[in-house]
Amino acid sequence: MADSIDEAVDSMSRFAEMLPLVGLPELGRGYKKEAEQLSRDRSDQSLRETREWIRQTFQYQGSGSIPDRYVAKQDGSADSQLTSEYHGLIRLLGEFVEGQ
Repeated sequence: MADSIDEAVDSMSRFAEMLPLVGLPELGRGYKKEAEQLSRDRSDQSLRETREWIRQTFQYQGSGSIPDRYVAKQDGSADSQLTSEYHGLIRLLGEFVEGQ
């Protein structure tokens, strides 16, 4: 269990760093705060609250939603490597939310 929490904290922290790159700096700060909280408090209640918080951030699934975004290079084109990492983190966070 501790390993999966550590992995979730690491994923959340990296996702927090990437969110400003897709135009969501405020949400990035939220992910950083939640990751720090989970790192300090690994109780079942804290785990449930963190999972629910992440679930809510992914609730909207339309245009401009978290999964609909990509990391852009300076010239505006997609940075395929960072976008792939970004979408991989979305998948990992989804698995964490589902308790896998």
